[in-house]
Amino acid sequence: MPTERSQRVEGIASRWPSRAGSALFVCAIAGVLAVPLVGVRAQSETAARKPGLEEIVVTAQKRAQNVQDVPISITAMSADLLRAKGLTNVAEVGELSPNVDIDTTSPFSGSSSVLSPFIRGIGQNDFAFNLEPGVGVYVDGVYYARTIGATVDLLDLDRVEVLKGPQGTLFGRNTIGGAINVVTRRPSEEFDYQGEVTLGSFDRLELRGALDVPILPERLYSQFAFSSKRSDGYQKRKTFPGSAGSVSDEDSFARAAFKSRTKSGGSHQDNFRGKLLWMAGDDVEVTLTADYSTVDEQGTPGTLVGTNTGLGPDGNPTIAAVYNICINSTPATLPPPLAAVCGPRAVGRTAGPGLNADGAPLLGVNTDADPTNDRLSFGDAFISDKDVSFATGSNFSKVDTSGVAMTLDWSLPGDLDFKSISAMRKLSAKFGIDLDGSPINIADTSFDTNQTQYSQELQLTGLAFESRLNWVVGLFYFHERGDLTDYVPFGEGLVQVFGENLFTNESFAGFVNMNYSLTERLGLTLGVRHTDEDKQFEGRQRDLNAFPNKLGVPAAAHPDPSDVTRIYPLGEQSKDFKDRSIRLGIEYQLQDETLLYASFSQGTKSGGFTTRLLVPEPNPNVAPDFDEETADSYEIGFKSRMFDDRLQLNMAAFYTIYDDIQVTVQRNISPTFENAGEGVIRGVEAEFESLITDTFRLSGGVGVLDAQYSSLEPGTVLDRGDRFVNTPNFSANLTANYTLPFVADYMALNGEFRVQASWNHKSNVANDAENNPLFFEDHINVVNAAVTYTSYASNWEATLGVRNLTDTRFVASGFENPGIGFSNAIFSRPREFYLSMRIWR
Repeated sequence: MPTERSQRVEGIASRWPSRAGSALFVCAIAGVLAVPLVGVRAQSETAARKPGLEEIVVTAQKRAQNVQDVPISITAMSADLLRAKGLTNVAEVGELSPNVDIDTTSPFSGSSSVLSPFIRGIGQNDFAFNLEPGVGVYVDGVYYARTIGATVDLLDLDRVEVLKGPQGTLFGRNTIGGAINVVTRRPSEEFDYQGEVTLGSFDRLELRGALDVPILPERLYSQFAFSSKRSDGYQKRKTFPGSAGSVSDEDSFARAAFKSRTKSGGSHQDNFRGKLLWMAGDDVEVTLTADYSTVDEQGTPGTLVGTNTGLGPDGNPTIAAVYNICINSTPATLPPPLAAVCGPRAVGRTAGPGLNADGAPLLGVNTDADPTNDRLSFGDAFISDKDVSFATGSNFSKVDTSGVAMTLDWSLPGDLDFKSISAMRKLSAKFGIDLDGSPINIADTSFDTNQTQYSQELQLTGLAFESRLNWVVGLFYFHERGDLTDYVPFGEGLVQVFGENLFTNESFAGFVNMNYSLTERLGLTLGVRHTDEDKQFEGRQRDLNAFPNKLGVPAAAHPDPSDVTRIYPLGEQSKDFKDRSIRLGIEYQLQDETLLYASFSQGTKSGGFTTRLLVPEPNPNVAPDFDEETADSYEIGFKSRMFDDRLQLNMAAFYTIYDDIQVTVQRNISPTFENAGEGVIRGVEAEFESLITDTFRLSGGVGVLDAQYSSLEPGTVLDRGDRFVNTPNFSANLTANYTLPFVADYMALNGEFRVQASWNHKSNVANDAENNPLFFEDHINVVNAAVTYTSYASNWEATLGVRNLTDTRFVASGFENPGIGFSNAIFSRPREFYLSMRIWR
């Protein structure tokens, strides 16, 4: 079903979205507040803008297409748009897309390099290696398998595409919510350069640059890009009044590493990327890419917002309560199990059978005659302002990622194109956070993880039946191996988790996708993908202080009766998954500038094994596991351009059946991962972009979500509410841009001023699966603004901007462990000003 517009871009392949139910009134709102396909096409840096909206070309269907011709709900953002808004990280693109919520951390990781994206209520906010993301992240066609290290720097980009709804046929497993497709800039055929420096609040200093150097004319081209980010933290760590002279074993337990800085929330990152483009022939291109990112910075600024020094959900004292009882009791007042628990503790151990109880006992230290061993009690006294913490424990994030890739594009006779994407990536990370916000080691988590992945994708695209059929067939192979070790002491060493976990994952997939034009205006889409996946896992988790055994759990109930520190079942575990996802769609070109579509699509997120056990399983030889989750999504939508390309309006409505939902749920003192039940997601969204006058542009978006559990598995406790995590029921964004040409007597100063203001809104956001009211946000409103001057003659521009103009502070992530006895929240960043200067050739 070619149109005049679609014939201006090249292509071959396809993919679609889903259909909707409920909240039709939003369509009326969207017609007024209408929402954008958020991207203004890259424009000349030195020329005034021409009337009319520009086109954006995307590759969401494995072929180049005008985004308005793609029957999928997509938010596409150009490099110019991201730069104008001061966005430098992939997580920030969620500000521009309705029904998208992206965090840069996980509730208890302590690292700002963990990407937690949710699209239309589906995602993943846990970083553990045994868990899979719900939104796939791709950079130049290469899949980033781990959420750790996936907070991609927006370095020398061409565009970012946010694909909404299941993308199971063309992108595969773990795109059940959608996909984020980052496309970097192609090396230039001419010598080129650009550079940027940014200064800002909290001693911010950022440098960015790119250099294009042709090596052999018409044959070999090179490109190098880098960024460097430095800023100080905005949360201060202070000494707790009255803590002088008190004792803590903060430094005595096994950890991934240890750094306790005086501030949290700062940044220290460097990113590099190099490219070689080889024109091997008239029909063959080979692109070699290498990238490296290193992060060595303060941890995320966790704030203690609640404590429980009484009974936990299971009716037993929390670990914080047990700690308080130990230090404030005398031996004569405690029953034997508690007396054993409060006795000597393992200190400085990392592995091995048996129990080395060489640490000082906690029992009666505050009631004996020796004042030099007194300890602070844990409680609400340590709850503080969001930008102040009394923590003295872990406060670090060190993440190194690197990768190499080779992409081969080969145009074959007979309207055929072949593409091969070969890639290898590595990840090494250590990070930690003091969750209790006190100088006592009640909850200090740190982690050490390493991962290596290999992927190979082959695509063959073509045309048939007089170009009425666009088709793509492909094969995909993926292999990864790695490890994740948890270092988690609780209650000054009453519990000491040493969780060593080893992983190997492998998957094969084949896919086909076809778009057939029945008439000049009517087309059909059919796609199918089959995936085979094998997972191997070995958990070696221990409690080095043998807390369950001290409480009376017999040795025979442990996986290894000769080692009462061993908690996790022995041996290697394995699971196999098979999935077949399909996409069906119909599209109708109502006019040259209006596309109507309807589709059905499927997606899946892989299952696995639950780790983080703190007590032996009822059957100590069987590892707990969870199944894959699935989504069947129906969508209807339209995309349109009108008024001589001065208004673009895209809308979609969808209905998703969400089965075997995977969530992190607290079981006593263990945060476990399980299939919670079934759910239904209904929603609508709209995006618009309008050129009100030649100098005034308005764009925005509206999203409404109704995500509910339709049933819960027995034993799943969500008694505070049933809202999906990170799923606002209403989101909106609005951006206004005004351009004012500036003509000076001195020609070198001729240019233009651009004034931009944006507003982002979200309502009713639950920041944990259990809907803890401490983490719930009713309404969030954030305003950003910037003024940019661009010189026409001298190729430079300067921007003065502010993010979070009204200094709105809200909970961005939260974690409660009711069995330990604390609640910790990470709040959004405060108001920040910045000044940027950019030059280019």
